[in-house]
Amino acid sequence: MAKVTINNYGIIILDGTVEGKRHRLTTGKKSDKRLLTWYKRHADTEFFKLYEHKFGSVSKKNISFKEYGTYILNISQNNRNQFSQKEELQRFKKICETFGDMDIADIKASHVLKWQNDCGYAPKTIQNYRGTMNMILKMALYDDIISKNPLSVVKLPKKIKGEVQIFNQSEMETLVGSSTGQLRNVLLFLFFSGLRGSELIALRWNDIDFNSNTIRIDTRIRDGVEDVTKSKTVRIIDMLPQARKALKNQQLLTGLKNDYVFLSFYGKPYKRPCHLSGAIKELCKKVGVKVGTLQTIRRSCNTLFKQYGLPHDWILDQLGHIEDGVNREHYTGKLKPDLTKIGRVLAESSI
Repeated sequence: MAKVTINNYGIIILDGTVEGKRHRLTTGKKSDKRLLTWYKRHADTEFFKLYEHKFGSVSKKNISFKEYGTYILNISQNNRNQFSQKEELQRFKKICETFGDMDIADIKASHVLKWQNDCGYAPKTIQNYRGTMNMILKMALYDDIISKNPLSVVKLPKKIKGEVQIFNQSEMETLVGSSTGQLRNVLLFLFFSGLRGSELIALRWNDIDFNSNTIRIDTRIRDGVEDVTKSKTVRIIDMLPQARKALKNQQLLTGLKNDYVFLSFYGKPYKRPCHLSGAIKELCKKVGVKVGTLQTIRRSCNTLFKQYGLPHDWILDQLGHIEDGVNREHYTGKLKPDLTKIGRVLAESSI
């Protein structure tokens, strides 16, 4: 990084290093406050302009995508929590299987397009990988290592939207009715609260206010570590009668054992929600219901709320969604309105 100094004659000097050799280059400009501030903001760019004018083009060392990407992911890790950093590194490792040994400046749009076509990943997965790759390439562009970002001209593959899997009301009744103990309470509570699995296992008794029928959601647990919620917000949700009933029943099981509402077989808080999802899968197989997970229950809850005409913004608040697009595209199953109401309207009209 070039430094801005002033010589004995009040002339602005740019001091930098190229290929291990230090150079002090004069701008020829007399220093004043405005000009000095401008040069400090553009020190590197102006230094290399002066260098190239005096010595010719700067020879740039070749750097591989893996080498530069590792550097960027390391210096930017403070912008992410440890779980997001782990996910970025996992995606980066997969990307490096294709681009790792390539000079980053040699990666072309056609290379990216071929990778998208050949990788075999779903569009959503490709989008996530592109996010990691784009972060690295954008920094390379800002660092003048590449002249263009090849991702900018390659379109994402089109998503094929499938039907959102949910449990219908009959299946919900079957699952709750066929379960016992804590699993029954988990199912009944989630079908009428819609919490994320990571929020469910982080729920404590002091988060629950039975007097006001509200629940405070401000924490999630991932791999045994507490973290803020996915939306990074605290929300106070309403406790519907069914959810209240489930929690009252659960209170008899764990209310005096631990601060946490739902406990593992060993009487400890869950480290990850997959254990509960596994129990739900086994129950589905046992009672002949299509196999689902905690995520299926969350979608079922959202669809149930919409089915019964609960306020749109209230539903978003309950589920912790900021934008309706995600809710509508990924969390809403097929709605089945009561068409007999339309029939009655037509029958009562003069049409």
